[in-house]
Amino acid sequence: AWTDFEEYDSKRSDLAGRSQREREWASQGVSKAKKKPNDGDKIQRNLKMNSSEQLAGKAARTDKQMERLVKVEKPREAWQLQLEIPLSERGGDVVARLSNATITRDSFQLGPIDLQVSFGDRIAIVGHNGSGKSTLIGALLGRTPLTDGSQWMGPGVVIGELEQARNQLAGRNDLGELTNATLLEVFMAATGLLVPDARTLLAKFNLAADHVNRPAASLSPGERTRAVLALLMANGANCLVLDEPTNHLDMPAIEQLEQALDTFGGTVLLVTHDRSLLESVRITRTISLDAGRIVSDHTS
Repeated sequence: AWTDFEEYDSKRSDLAGRSQREREWASQGVSKAKKKPNDGDKIQRNLKMNSSEQLAGKAARTDKQMERLVKVEKPREAWQLQLEIPLSERGGDVVARLSNATITRDSFQLGPIDLQVSFGDRIAIVGHNGSGKSTLIGALLGRTPLTDGSQWMGPGVVIGELEQARNQLAGRNDLGELTNATLLEVFMAATGLLVPDARTLLAKFNLAADHVNRPAASLSPGERTRAVLALLMANGANCLVLDEPTNHLDMPAIEQLEQALDTFGGTVLLVTHDRSLLESVRITRTISLDAGRIVSDHTS
């Protein structure tokens, strides 16, 4: 398909260039012929006029050749995501702090924990399933109430969180009930973008008209994750919180996420089992959890 299109496009470009040159030459010939010759040679003037008319006729015939070309539509290009997460203006040196913090849920307890996250930290939080990784993230962000101790978030911290963004694009109302709100509607509400800009940004994430006009609640996990990445790109952040971010992403999107994280200049809190992602995002600090306790916290 690309070979046919390139052949058609090359022929059409050649004919268009020839037609333009012939018209320019014809126009120049007419202009010169209209000037009164110094020697008063009317025959020479008529010859120039005839030549210009012939060139104009050739241009018209070239145009006809272009019209007779069988049009070949340009094949659809493969989707190429270019993910770049803007860095919001930074706040202070301390992003978040936990002091003697505990969270108790049934038989599970996180803590007590003393932990400070500084601006520019790129932290990997690792541990077995059920060790408290997501609970620790919730405590740091102040999203999960503490049973004891205190939590503090620095002024000017702008969080970009996948889980929060997923909730914003879930298509639910304040009561948690599913609605028929379209992806475009919930995306505009979450970003403040107008229709043209919202459509353009979503299209960059391979979410075209047949996606944006559907109820947001009907999106597949992969489609919703791409919309979430678009939301992070639209709103910016100075602290990214990513809990298993590669779930439901295809390889091109994972590669772009790795590149975006590598170039992001703010703070990163990352929970993942993806060893490749851990290696690619320049982790500077690793916190290991086991049974709700921090068993190691080391810089790299």
